[in-house]
Amino acid sequence: MNRVIKLSKELPFLREIDVLKKEVDKHKPLSKELNDKIFQKLRLDWNYNSNAIEGNSFTYGETIALLMEGITAKGKPLKDALDIKGHNDAIDFMMDMVKNERNLNETDIRNLHKLVLGKDYYNDAVTKEGLRTKKHIQSGKYKTSPNHVQTATGEIHYYATPEETPVKMKELVDWFNTALDHEDIHPLVLASVFHHRFVAIHPFDDGNGRMTRILTNFILLKFGYPVAVIRQETKQEYYGCLSQADNGQIIPIIEYISNSVKDSLKIYSKAIAGEDISEPDDLDKEIALFRKEIGFKTEVRKFRDSSSFPKISFEVFSYLKHKLDKFSDFFMSTSKHISGGFDPESTYFTRTGDLKDFDTYQKMLDTKEVHEEMTHIKYSYKFNKKIDDTSKNLKTELNITFKEESYIIQHKEEFVIKYYDEKIIDDKFLNLIKGIIKQLMLEIKR
Repeated sequence: MNRVIKLSKELPFLREIDVLKKEVDKHKPLSKELNDKIFQKLRLDWNYNSNAIEGNSFTYGETIALLMEGITAKGKPLKDALDIKGHNDAIDFMMDMVKNERNLNETDIRNLHKLVLGKDYYNDAVTKEGLRTKKHIQSGKYKTSPNHVQTATGEIHYYATPEETPVKMKELVDWFNTALDHEDIHPLVLASVFHHRFVAIHPFDDGNGRMTRILTNFILLKFGYPVAVIRQETKQEYYGCLSQADNGQIIPIIEYISNSVKDSLKIYSKAIAGEDISEPDDLDKEIALFRKEIGFKTEVRKFRDSSSFPKISFEVFSYLKHKLDKFSDFFMSTSKHISGGFDPESTYFTRTGDLKDFDTYQKMLDTKEVHEEMTHIKYSYKFNKKIDDTSKNLKTELNITFKEESYIIQHKEEFVIKYYDEKIIDDKFLNLIKGIIKQLMLEIKR
């Protein structure tokens, strides 16, 4: 609880959002017509994106047709249509919870899950022995078998076990209801931390992603904030933030959800000013899905800016540091340095890189006046190995070069090229890191 309170007081982007919310609140209460118009827009976006993230095949236009006109898209799976309707019904239930000022309880959570899933069904699964089977998915009931997942790297990501789940869910609900009484806890921090903790438990056999996004918005609405729409086109960034939270770095997911709330507040501001709130990218979504269906990569829409340097370099370097730190007890001493400049050969700044958390890292870069024109950041990790009565230095470096439309992560002759709208930690990146670790292990053996 103390960390949540501390973050609530220190994160600067929370103040920016509260200023925007205060401006919107000046115009409240809004007319019923205007309020309904805004919420309908956000609700349609929310329904489409939350289901699309989970692989639903309905396009944005088809989602609108289904929810507004009751028209089911031809050739699309019936389950996809039922998932969208179930999600929409769950929103109705959740809105009733907000209206009646109910605190959170496990009965409501299970009832929400019944609406999200609709009815019991069977999913393909694999036994411990590697045999194919069918898993019974039960709506409104906590999982009865493990739902750990295998990542793209072949590693297992572990959630709470079925035996742990009832206890952990009770602890989470109790923690939330206790936190409601703390005036020092910012609602965006509370919602974001709850979001991650629910995902980490993964209490149900299916539907956990949709459930956590509904419950997060319940918290936001309860405190008078608009809903956060987690958008399908930024899902890799979303997953990356959740992954960082798994490693104790909670600020990125708080900032991600805060930015989603900020986008919703901007929609309110536009509507209050009498502007059109249909987003220019609504059609872009349709085009992107069409390109995906016919096998063309979506055009790069995100370019380098000043925020690219801290976010990307922190995630890349902290991941590598976490792996390299596992070897630190092999050596007499270690040292880490972060340096940067306009090219790999000239240093613009240098600083010991402890990478404790993103906020500290960001402040370090700010003191060195890192700006958009800078193109290169390097992370160096040195090991001092004692051999007989002498010492030997081992050194590994990871470089990031930022181009206009892409960036390059490089170790010696090996490199990967990534776009700014791509997930940072993926198979290509992990293979590069594996190469660094294997090379270090060979050096240690020599």
